[in-house]
Amino acid sequence: AQSRVLLDRYALASNALARTSGERQATEAGQSVEFRDFRPYQRGDELRYVDWRGYARTGRLYTRLFQAERTIALHVLLDTSASMRTGAKARFARRVAEILAYAAQKDARSQVHLMDGRHSPPAQGRAGIAETWAFIGSAPELEGPDPTPYRGIADFALGLPPNRGAALVLVVSDLFDEGSVRPALAALRARGLDAGFLQIVAGEDLDPDEGYLEVVDRESGERLDVSPDDVRAYRSSVRRHLERTRTAIVRAGFRHVLLRTEGESDADLERAAFAALIREGVLVRR
Repeated sequence: AQSRVLLDRYALASNALARTSGERQATEAGQSVEFRDFRPYQRGDELRYVDWRGYARTGRLYTRLFQAERTIALHVLLDTSASMRTGAKARFARRVAEILAYAAQKDARSQVHLMDGRHSPPAQGRAGIAETWAFIGSAPELEGPDPTPYRGIADFALGLPPNRGAALVLVVSDLFDEGSVRPALAALRARGLDAGFLQIVAGEDLDPDEGYLEVVDRESGERLDVSPDDVRAYRSSVRRHLERTRTAIVRAGFRHVLLRTEGESDADLERAAFAALIREGVLVRR
């Protein structure tokens, strides 16, 4: 696994995680709070928050501001469907999910979900990382055409209660689905969720070899003879799909990142995943 000392230097960059601590003044007894800043006293401020020592020194009244501690929910939605077996997408996606869960563990309560509804226990802090990583490592590859990525995303979102606090969903998938992504996006918005889509693609997806080939549909098992012209048409179709998907996601107000698999060994895939998440601004230095 990637060195935890190195991973500890990074955190997830997202609007949802930026809201982990609410910028509201703490007013309830027993509330867990952290000092944030001072501002000039305003009529109506509670006297217990006035900086009386500062007043004794300067003759000016200031109010101490605090942040109330809030923990957001992070949901990593991992695609293990048949199309993810092309190239090293499935293994690359698992490495991405592991890194995301670890990077968030100081700031968020995290949970990893599969498209068929299975999920890891909610966890926060290092005590839960081992169990989360074990779930990711043992996540079974799904068989057959269902659930498709878009259906899996919609079912996941609609299975959550309406969101009353900050929550972030990170979808790790190739998003290869013949349907429309819009119902899935609408379901996420209906639940008040922030979302980021980390679309995983392999070289075989983008640039398959030209020739007279027999190809097998990973999802349906259907076999098909193809010609060089068919391969070129496929390339164009894939690029159009990627552009349509990205456009729909961005227009819905969510983030889209395209990640291309690199390497064959687990160690190479892990290094590539870590570097790509930093390069794309998904991870930032703490």
